[in-house]
Amino acid sequence: MNLKKQPALIAVILITAFSLTAGAQQPKTGDKPAGATEVVPLARSSHLVSLLPDSLAGLRATTELKQVAKDNLPELVGDKAPFYREYLVTSAVSREYGRTRIDVFETQNQLAAFGLFTFSSGADQKNPIVEDIGSGSLQLEGELVFFKGRFVVRISGGRRDNEALARALATEIAPANSAIKRTALLDSLPQASMTPGSRRYFLGAESLNTYVPHAREFFDFAGDTEAVAAEYAQPDQGPAASSTKSSGAMKLAIVEYHTPQFATDAMTRASEYLSSLPEAEQQQIVIKRVGNYIVEAASVRDRSFAESLVNSVQYPYTVKWLRNPLWPTNDPFRAQKAAEMLVSTFGLLGLILMTVLGVGTVFGTTIFLKRRKRQQEVFSDAGGMLRLDIDQFETAMLGLPPAREE
Repeated sequence: MNLKKQPALIAVILITAFSLTAGAQQPKTGDKPAGATEVVPLARSSHLVSLLPDSLAGLRATTELKQVAKDNLPELVGDKAPFYREYLVTSAVSREYGRTRIDVFETQNQLAAFGLFTFSSGADQKNPIVEDIGSGSLQLEGELVFFKGRFVVRISGGRRDNEALARALATEIAPANSAIKRTALLDSLPQASMTPGSRRYFLGAESLNTYVPHAREFFDFAGDTEAVAAEYAQPDQGPAASSTKSSGAMKLAIVEYHTPQFATDAMTRASEYLSSLPEAEQQQIVIKRVGNYIVEAASVRDRSFAESLVNSVQYPYTVKWLRNPLWPTNDPFRAQKAAEMLVSTFGLLGLILMTVLGVGTVFGTTIFLKRRKRQQEVFSDAGGMLRLDIDQFETAMLGLPPAREE
């Protein structure tokens, strides 16, 4: 056998044997145990996977890391999965440390994480938001919830170890951008008569529908639509209603559309649906368009109070400069950029000049040669007559002396 072919033959044999071994070890689909949970693998380079190590805050993990993709969120949150998808949750991980279970949800941006936190926390005066864990935390009955950056963490089970685990996990999450901690849309909610801790941030109609009746039918979250809502104590609720949440409180929602066309379509849709409701329900709803805002007051018992609250909402038309355009730039590479611009400009001018000279030379040469050829073709032999040059022979025959040269 040719010695040069032996390494290639050995490589083929090894690859074939490895493929057969891997196929034999791979479990068949039909051999999956009944009731087993299918875990969708995530990218190993994701920061999310490294947040729940084998040991956290001195506690050893008692289960394997469970990775869940967006389509499998019901395994962690059950029927609340549509709300989590509206808040742009892309993936999640879960693990147990003793009797404590930790669920970490990763969203696409910080505002989505903030909205999911406000939606899932149910914060009120009895359960105030604590700011010392992550970007905001809340101690609920049997669990602790906090968010930081693009992550929302839910710790349930062992109450004694919840805070220690939360602080250890918060330090592992990359620092959040402090300039994007909360949405500016919350500032458009009227402050008068607002129930403390009732503000919510929404990115979809399904989650808004759990807070404001008929929101699913009223609003279509097209484009980058976002919404905020809060509860307000109505005049007939008494003075104590402003400090505690009440099931009879009025709900005020502001839905922001980012183009006038979207806002126009949304107002048309909301008005048509409102007119289809019974008269009694229509009297409990006040809706108005303010700029690109659609403002709705629901569960209204005092229409004059609701209308005054809706009319107090102002759409911010101001345009803010990111920086004063008259200020000199602090770009350290401005000299290099200016030099590159000059070089490219003169290079382009040189290229144009060379192109013009080249095209002009070719064109001029072509015209010159064409005219010269035309002049050579214009020749006449005087009607076919020939003239004989016999001057030299005539001089020789007559014996004349040669002509003198001057």
